[in-house]
Amino acid sequence: MPGSLTIDESRQLMRVTQRLCRPPRPGGLLADAGLAEDLAGLFQADFIGSTRWNPERRAFEDAVCVGRGREMAQQYVQQFQFDDPISPKARLRREPTLIHAIVPRQELMRTRYYGEFLLPFKTVDGIDLYLYQGTHNVGDLRLWRGPGRPPLGAHEVALLDLLRPYLLNAMLSFGELAAPGGGLDAAATEHCAWPCFADAPQRGVQPANPAAERLLRDLCAADADDLCSRIHRVALAGRPSAWDEFTLCVARADDSATRLVQLVPVLSSTGAAQGLERSFGLTPREAQICLQLAAGRSDDQIAAALGISYWTVRSHLRKVFTKFDVGNRVELTRMLMTPNP
Repeated sequence: MPGSLTIDESRQLMRVTQRLCRPPRPGGLLADAGLAEDLAGLFQADFIGSTRWNPERRAFEDAVCVGRGREMAQQYVQQFQFDDPISPKARLRREPTLIHAIVPRQELMRTRYYGEFLLPFKTVDGIDLYLYQGTHNVGDLRLWRGPGRPPLGAHEVALLDLLRPYLLNAMLSFGELAAPGGGLDAAATEHCAWPCFADAPQRGVQPANPAAERLLRDLCAADADDLCSRIHRVALAGRPSAWDEFTLCVARADDSATRLVQLVPVLSSTGAAQGLERSFGLTPREAQICLQLAAGRSDDQIAAALGISYWTVRSHLRKVFTKFDVGNRVELTRMLMTPNP
């Protein structure tokens, strides 16, 4: 998790995850102008790009650019991808990677790719994420800044890593990005920080990595059964759902009908809560309730999640309404999800 989020980052993070959990629009991830705008705001990016790797042609296809126009995407696909010293190396990585960690800044500046492509389009510092379904690359996200902007760093890497399963699930939901058949890639899940479960015919729901095994050990029998039941329903539906403090994301679907579901911690991080406390004078409990409310939970669900009574939730909300000067939870949610002017 990022160590500290500003209030605007907290809001934009919630907006991005909500958009990524909606039914997909035709045309790819960045066809949603609102999502592209929210991503640009969250990462303070001047340019957002996305491509898809074609292993048969050994080339990137379906390039989309937001912030620099169609011409940049066309030039990249038709010409400059073959001079690109960054993407062939970044594509082999499964985590968000700063481009200058792949090619040092001074070395990059001496290349034709920089002088004739990046610099003319004013994109000089970036962070790339390649998303995988097992061993199959389903797409990428490239976030870049122009000259004179603060450099991207560890904070942006942590933010993008937090969004990774949501981005993967959204890309897979387009249908056109389904991977070829084959079993689950154990190497892709073994070291994943989030619990991963495989749901397969005959075998049912089974832990797919050590994090999932630890989670099941910590649960009582009833909670473990409830979790496995929810995982099965999410795997069949192919859409995200929620369980306790987690969002359940379908990470892989293949011809064998096996599904891999990742449990991703709900975005109610300490940094987000502290941002609300600082900006609006909330108590820690009030900030927790606001984050739960912004995630779409009812008063009963908030009470259960925080281990307090329904009436305690209502009491805190009345105080929060006064501090935000709103009359109901709809107005409060709208204010929480709207960036500061």
